[in-house]
Amino acid sequence: MQKFTISYLTNDINLQNSIQNFIHDWCSESEFIENQTSGSTGEPKKIQIRKKYMKASAQMSGAYFKFSEGKKIMLSLSIDTIGGKMIVVRAMEFNMTLIVSDILKNPTKLLNESIYFIALVPYQLQAILEETPYKINQIQHVLLGGAPVSESLTKQIQTLQPNFYESFGMTETMSHVAIKNLKLRTNIFEALGQTYFTQENESLVITAPELGINKLQTNDQVKLIDDTHFVWLGRNDFAINSGGKKFHPELLERKLENCFSYRFFIHKELDDKLGERIIILVENRPSMTLNDQIQQIISSKLEKYEIPKQIYFVFPFKETISGKINRLETYNRWRDEHKK
Repeated sequence: MQKFTISYLTNDINLQNSIQNFIHDWCSESEFIENQTSGSTGEPKKIQIRKKYMKASAQMSGAYFKFSEGKKIMLSLSIDTIGGKMIVVRAMEFNMTLIVSDILKNPTKLLNESIYFIALVPYQLQAILEETPYKINQIQHVLLGGAPVSESLTKQIQTLQPNFYESFGMTETMSHVAIKNLKLRTNIFEALGQTYFTQENESLVITAPELGINKLQTNDQVKLIDDTHFVWLGRNDFAINSGGKKFHPELLERKLENCFSYRFFIHKELDDKLGERIIILVENRPSMTLNDQIQQIISSKLEKYEIPKQIYFVFPFKETISGKINRLETYNRWRDEHKK
């Protein structure tokens, strides 16, 4: 019988020890694993997750992706995140071979073998395609999560060999509870296992019996197709109510995604007349020339009421432990630096 094994591509002793420590905790008598939420929308907090539900999540994922003994699954996410932990749990649950790389922007640099499954954040996939594009064909299934997959990246992967998917989930759901097949060019997420969805105040509510989740209220606004399918619209905690109109930053960002060579995001701040106003934060050094260029671009791409009232430059952006842009901390950094 094939047993769970680990193959290290990394010489990072701290990373190897972190994985061994997690496996030790996993095999202990404790019923729980402690994990910290990402902090992308608020203060990070530690929560306890039952191991039996993490196992159930691994089984749901394994059924969808057809995991089996001996297949190779690659860890390229931090073991401190639920995404990283769940890769290890899936490998153990299905007696797969865990390939461990350095946690890099391009984690495939040392990969010289075919693997069955990898989970990446979108900027990692972009780095692979820019630096070592031939490596992507060594992978059969690529799961993208942690941030929305841009339309330009979706177009790019249509010509590539692997199967690509976008995940929907959070620490509280022990990784993904819904999957979108990006090769189908659809906006619709499909539930995994017995998971089903409802809505309350336009926000998604998750019930997943296998995971012990009953009516989990999220901050995600969706268009509900039926109880197992939805289209994701954006985060309610990011939503901007400006002059009585509601704007989702993620939808505005999609209109601008191919226009800049540097990172940016749409945010909000208080306004005496509008209640809240739309602003854009740009990861670059400030300059009048760049400011004028950005102003021209956004004026040509966005509707009149969508155009940011201010352009703020921040370098570098603050990030969460999982590599996502921490919008609130980045904006707070700009605000604190310009208080005087």
